[in-house]
Parts: sequence; structure tokens; C-alpha cells
Amino acid sequence: MKFNRSTRRMFLQGSGGALVAIPFLTSLLPRELWAQSNSTVVRRFIYIKSDYEMGHHSSWLPMVGSVGNLGQPSQVFTGTNGHHNIRWQNLRDFAPTSSSVLAPYYGADVSPYLESMNILRGLDFIKRYGHAYEMTLGGLYGDATDFGVLQKIPTIDHVINNNKIFNPLGRSLINVGQVDSSSQNIVNGVVSNAPSSGNGLTAIYNSLFSNGNYPESGQQAGSNPKANVLNRVIEDYNRVKNSKNISATDKLSLQNAMDKLTDVKNSLSVVATASCSHKNFFTTHPGTQQTSLAAVDAVLVQKALADIITAAIMCDTNRVFGIHLGAHLGVLDGLGFDHQVASHEPHGLSGGKFNWQQMGERQRVLFKNFTVPLIQNLSAAIDPSNGKSLLYNSLIYNTMESAQVHGWGSHPGILFGNAGGNIQSGKYIDYSDRTKGSFSGCDTGGVFGFDKILGSPKFANNYFGVNYNRLLVTIMQSMGLVPSDYENDSLNTQLYNKTSAANIDFGPQNYNLTSIGGYGYAFPMDLNVDSYRRTAFLPNLKNYDLKQFRYKLPGL
Repeated sequence: MKFNRSTRRMFLQGSGGALVAIPFLTSLLPRELWAQSNSTVVRRFIYIKSDYEMGHHSSWLPMVGSVGNLGQPSQVFTGTNGHHNIRWQNLRDFAPTSSSVLAPYYGADVSPYLESMNILRGLDFIKRYGHAYEMTLGGLYGDATDFGVLQKIPTIDHVINNNKIFNPLGRSLINVGQVDSSSQNIVNGVVSNAPSSGNGLTAIYNSLFSNGNYPESGQQAGSNPKANVLNRVIEDYNRVKNSKNISATDKLSLQNAMDKLTDVKNSLSVVATASCSHKNFFTTHPGTQQTSLAAVDAVLVQKALADIITAAIMCDTNRVFGIHLGAHLGVLDGLGFDHQVASHEPHGLSGGKFNWQQMGERQRVLFKNFTVPLIQNLSAAIDPSNGKSLLYNSLIYNTMESAQVHGWGSHPGILFGNAGGNIQSGKYIDYSDRTKGSFSGCDTGGVFGFDKILGSPKFANNYFGVNYNRLLVTIMQSMGLVPSDYENDSLNTQLYNKTSAANIDFGPQNYNLTSIGGYGYAFPMDLNVDSYRRTAFLPNLKNYDLKQFRYKLPGL
């Protein structure tokens, strides 16, 4: 528990206005404890991803000018702790009115919500990962010859969902569509809980609402804000009690206080929440009950799915949602889709349009028909715990499988919501460090081709930025997790105490490291495996400072 002005008052209000004292713990002073802020707020994490890539950075970045001349944001965060200066600008500068078009991918649909949105450029993977779905949540690329003996780790959706502070009642993680994480989420041989949502809206509804039996208004657990805050305080007390830095006397004082808090919590009655309503869903959404998610191009299906997810959030059935729906791959504006052509030959023309333009337009279909309705729903719903919108209290991460042309450079990072006040919003932030130059960061030479178009005026807009996993750290911290919840310093031991590997220089900023921390792998390939990919991608490490790997992204 962080001892700020509010907690120094040393009391909590329980039921009936009773005050519960917080004991003064001398052994913890002057040490400051790190715990989640805004503890009365229930936060949600929603991950939305589509297949393939964005087409081109100009499809999603809010910059003006011709393709190949994207420019930079106008303002600067001065670099601290060895970090390079970072460019940023208010999104409203690019779309002054609610009808302005921010970029082709968004159209004007998100312009009313720009103050709740962030667009992040310059988040880089260190290796190529085309069709490696799980990497966007922190898994390993699905190639056993590359990751060799590297251990598989839980992806962040499971890490967040399984955290007892975040999810004290143990609600299940829900994955809709293709499950990105479970195959890479094996811990001690056991796959973490991710109930199958099936292929249709009925199966998704049943997973979320226990076949319609989940209690509605006045019955669901966890709807009392006072009960919520006391649950969280008790969890924090347990953490403190187990600390090595607390004396035996203070442990006894803390246990007495915990007993009182438990009594108060148990005496609280459940308060009705009128916003929880789901049992008439298919009556109000005719024609969707048995519809397969394979028909993701259907506007009716996508909007109905957004409404189902909204209802689940209002009823607090689940707090972590993984939504993976394919991009629109049917006929669009009279043109069909051929992955090998559209993704690997971006400069080609079809129907008077570049292939990369067509790819961006197909991505927009899903964004317009699913993501936008979800944002609208959550923005309109008020959370009684703090009087803010459900969008404010949530964090939506909207992305896709790859960046430009199966790209690993500047992966699309689009955020909505404020995670209950833990995320600042309204910005376009460019984490690129242009002093290090540009690189291809994409694949146009066939399935395993790379670095074939360096210098292209249309696809040379990748500049070395920061490691992508720092976004995952930022997301987890915004949900109230602390480093001990997700750090595993042994994962990167292959990079410790080195100045080079296989005669490849890591860069002087990464010499003789003894700790990297953070989440996941700074280089997700086994250095002992002889692979041309290792030889191709390992040199990129010199463009990143691994001492920054554990820190959340500046500006958020």
C-alpha cells in the first residue's frame, strides 16, 4: 500500500459508517510500499487483434503528407535515466473536430474519443515473426528450432487474470475466436484456464454467462464498492504481512487489523447493480444466436459481439478478454483477397489501388464494425465505483498480427481507455530514435525473405525504437500488477555477462549485464541454436538498451 496523503489518514470507512483503523507499522518506515492505486476501481483488460498486417504505417499513424514522408510529432519528452528523447503530440492536433479523419484506418469514428486514445509508434520486436500470433501477448515464436531450450512462459492475459489482487474471485479468462495464448502458456506442464468460447455467439454467451444462469441485478457477487475496497486492502495487508522487512510486533498489529477488516467485509450486504442485464440478449439481437464467428465480415455479428462483451463487463463476469478476429478477407469493393499477393507484394496494383492500401481497408472493416461499437458502449456506461465511464476504467489494446508486410519494426500499438487513471491518454507517441537510422523491418521477398526493400520510399519508415515487451510491462502495471507478479530474471541469462555472442556485438550499453528483469525475453531465440535467423536478428540488439527493458513506456 503506497503511503500517500489519503492513506496517511489511517482509517477506512466500512459498513454503517464505521471506521476501521490501519495500524502504524514502524518497521516499514521510511520504506514505501508499492501497490495499485485507485483500489476501489475494477479494471478490465481487452485485447483485440486481427490477422495479417496494417498495410503501411500511413494507414494508422496520424500524420499528414505523402506516403514515405510521415514526419514526426512536434513535442519532446526529454530523455531521463539514459533514455533517448521521445517525440509526442496531442491527437486532437491531427483531428480538430469530432468529424475529422485521424488516419484511414480510423476514419472519423474515433474522433469523438481521442482524449481516451493513445497511438504508439516505434515498438519493435527483435526478430521476424510473421503469423506468430502469441508474440503480441508475450509468447515465444512457434518455431522450436529457434527457441531451443528457452522455457515457455504465461502470456500477459493469463498473468493479469491469475493475479489475486486484480481478480480476487478468480474469474476465468475468456478468449473469443482463435486463442492466441494457450499453446504458449504452459506452466509446469499445465495449461492455464482459458475456457473455449466455441465458434458462435451462442457459445460465447454461454461461456460468459454460464448458459444464461449468471445472476443479474441484485445478485452478482462483488457489486458492493465497499466490499471491493476491503477485499483489496486485505490482499495488500497479506502482502505486507509476508514481507521480510516487517517486525514481529508489527505483524501482530497487522493481524489484529486484518481480523477487523474481515469482519466488516463479511457484514456487507450485496448491492444491486441495475446495469447488469444479459438474459434477453438474443431477443434484442435477432438473427445472431447461432451465427458462426467465421462470418466475421457480417456487420450484425461484429456489433452483437461488442454488445456481448459490454454486457459481460457490466455484470463483471470476466475481467480479461482476448478477441482475435480475422481481417476482412472476402470481396471488398469488387476485389478479392490473396494473402501472398496482398502481403508480400505491397507495391503491386489491383483495381487501381496498391496492395498495401487494400490491406489497410480490410483491417478497417473489423475496426469499424467491432472495435468502434465496443468503445462507444464502454464510453456511454458509467461505473458507479468512481463515476467514470467503463472505458476510462478499462484498457483496450487494439493491434494486429504484424506491422508492415509481416513486419517486426514499429508494431501497431493502439490503446483506448485509462485503466482507472493509471494510463494518461490523448497522445501520439513516437518512441523511435531516428539517430540510429532506419531499417526495413518487414518481409517482401517471399515467406522467409527480409531486408529486401531497404531504402524504398514507401516502406523505409521504420526507425529503431524500443523493445515491444515494454508495452506489455506498461499494460500489466496499469492493471495494478507489480514487477514481482511477472518478472523472471532467469529468462534472459543467455544475455548476461557478455560483450558479444557468436562474434556479434550487442552494443556497449549491453555489455556485462547481470540483470534485465521486465517481462519475457529481450531476445526470444536460443543463442546456442545455429540459425540463420539468429545471425540476421541478433545484431539488432545493439540498437536497444536492455537496461530499459524492465521499465514502463514513458508518456503513458
